[in-house]
Amino acid sequence: MFACCGYTSPFRRKRKAGVRGVEVNRMDAHGHPGSDAIQKLLDNNRRWASEKAEADPEFFPKCAKGQSPEYLWIGCSDSRVVTNIVTGLEPGEIFTHRNVGNIVTHADLNCMSVVEYAVHHLKVKHVIVCGHYGCGACKAALSLPSASAGLVNSWISHIRDVRNQWAEELKSLEGEEQARRLVQLNTVQQTFHMCTSPPIQAAWASGQEVYVHGMIYDLADGALHNLLGPIASMDDLTHLEPAAEYTGVSVDKDLDDKLWKQIDKVSTFERAAVA
Repeated sequence: MFACCGYTSPFRRKRKAGVRGVEVNRMDAHGHPGSDAIQKLLDNNRRWASEKAEADPEFFPKCAKGQSPEYLWIGCSDSRVVTNIVTGLEPGEIFTHRNVGNIVTHADLNCMSVVEYAVHHLKVKHVIVCGHYGCGACKAALSLPSASAGLVNSWISHIRDVRNQWAEELKSLEGEEQARRLVQLNTVQQTFHMCTSPPIQAAWASGQEVYVHGMIYDLADGALHNLLGPIASMDDLTHLEPAAEYTGVSVDKDLDDKLWKQIDKVSTFERAAVA
């Protein structure tokens, strides 16, 4: 109907361009580019589903019946830290919640709902809070001015609290070393927040077997390191010492005596909060 006005729809322009041999993005019926990107996902999915069903015909019927994961993972939204891939687990084996900076706050109803459902309904036995070296949220907490507008800047104020708490320690470091230490400190802090969260406290009070772990993933080599844990009660926090001294808690070798003293300070306050 627009031909008399000289108008040609984007979809038809795409077809004409194709005739002339011009390479353009595929467009949908509404003239929106980008269909190729989504089609790639759909094609990948069909191929994965077909290969999975061929290798294990019972896999999808089993998934459809329900889930009983042993683990809950609280991690960063970073696209390079994909839970099932870095842990080598199949769908249905690990329950997952991710946000910018792997932050655990008791006021975050999204996170707390995930923890409550995983612990009290799915009965997971291991709750993992995982940070990662190279975390953009931690780097931003060190460099982005607080006055900068935006929701992300507001969200990482939780990491700034960690930064401010150990400002003296962090100021003695520079560059990547400083960023790595903040990743460690933030992971420790968020792990303690998990320990003192209402869902975990309620589970421990009822005698439920739940272990909390703090881990760090290294983008540089793909290795996952156990930082803290297993922590099975608030009493365990009184025994947070290097693994060489207390075999019940294993730690990453990067943690030094100074950080252990800082961990002790945090655990003292966290224990008091639930006393």
